[in-house]
Amino acid sequence: MSDAPLIHTTKGNVPVADLKYATAWEFGPTWVKFVERYTDAAGEVVRESCHVFDTQGVVGSGALA
Repeated sequence: MSDAPLIHTTKGNVPVADLKYATAWEFGPTWVKFVERYTDAAGEVVRESCHVFDTQGVVGSGALA
């Protein structure tokens, strides 16, 4: 068994070294999005995640029951 680090993808667990890792930032009027993408040798996306930050926040008021 190899000690190479693995990552879970749509193709199952594969060695991280076999994949290309890329990041991207997107900016909207009220949000910022960070995207992480892993692709295999054929260029197919096998894992992708995004994280979104709302720059406006949520405003609310208390209510009595």
